[in-house]
Amino acid sequence: MSQNLVPGQNCAVPAGPLSVVVKAGAAADFSAFRLFADGKTRKDEDFVFYGQKSNDDKTIELALDAASGTFRVDTARLHADVARIAFAVTSDFPTVAGLKSLTLEIFQGNASLLTCRVDTAGHDEAALILGELYRRNGQWKFRFVAQGFRGGLKPLAEHYGVDIADDGEPASSAPTVNLSKVVLTKAAPRIDLNKHAVGKGIFRVNLNWNQSPRAAAGGGFSRIFRRNNGIDLDLAAYIRLRNGEQTIIQALGGRFGELDRPPYVKLLGDDRTGSQQDGEWIHINGDRLDEIAEVLIFTFIYSGVPNWQATDAVVRLDIAGQPEIETRLSEGDDTLPMCAIARIINNGGQLRIERLDRYFRDHRDMDRAFGWGFRWKAGSK
Repeated sequence: MSQNLVPGQNCAVPAGPLSVVVKAGAAADFSAFRLFADGKTRKDEDFVFYGQKSNDDKTIELALDAASGTFRVDTARLHADVARIAFAVTSDFPTVAGLKSLTLEIFQGNASLLTCRVDTAGHDEAALILGELYRRNGQWKFRFVAQGFRGGLKPLAEHYGVDIADDGEPASSAPTVNLSKVVLTKAAPRIDLNKHAVGKGIFRVNLNWNQSPRAAAGGGFSRIFRRNNGIDLDLAAYIRLRNGEQTIIQALGGRFGELDRPPYVKLLGDDRTGSQQDGEWIHINGDRLDEIAEVLIFTFIYSGVPNWQATDAVVRLDIAGQPEIETRLSEGDDTLPMCAIARIINNGGQLRIERLDRYFRDHRDMDRAFGWGFRWKAGSK
């Protein structure tokens, strides 16, 4: 029977594979720290987070969802000198209170072992240590902690001995972890990138949806490995070149684009089920950036009943010389199967990335909204 813990309480857990599932009421980042007798990490690989989703021996692995993270931990395979594993959450809001709800639950197989619920209303910190798995007399136990850090993930990581890189400072000879990530939200929908800081090469756009396990509603675990196979979510883009040419790339109609010739943007493939672990990708040729005026990234549900919440869709932009840029499809209207996600605007080499998160009935409806002027006909793939 699952046990409910209160902060400060602990209980024994079995050795072997466990799933530590952290669920928040809004977007958050989740992390784990492999700690030794001094309570510190020894190397960067001891820190598992969005930028490094497993440690070096795969005893701790992280799978991310829209507002949850699942750590797979094999305590039986951890090296004998590992003393503890700490689990933490960092809010995308100014404080943890913005998450509204926060729960950590540990499973062995399909069985829930324990549940820890955080009263977020009482926390004005940006990050929390949720709890720790630790060894005591040869037995693994879990302690519910709920201790906060006002400065967010950086001071939390440094508390555990992780060397964090500071943007703009000289590089150290010691390895560092870079926590840089820009999250575009409704409140902060755009970022301007200085042209002198934008590198060349391939710019990568990734759409991923429903790629990681999550607990079923009501605390059950019956759907932990179930994927959203009923929805075919397609990544696509509108491209406008500086010479006035414009086009669409999408799997529908087999319009995948080209990198080395116009439009200098290419859709790499079509994942009809969401079964590919890394989702769908669009590449943009940054070496031909001077010829590209605008790229608008959009997606549409090609088949299946529109259900944006079930897709848990997230889009990430990796632009050379810049931190990763992320936006989530959070304003979905289930009567509208098409979403304009984000727009990259090139103004003389100065890039502006805008979060759109606008929903439409179909291609024509979106075309009218943005004034493209294409003629549309039914297509298939």
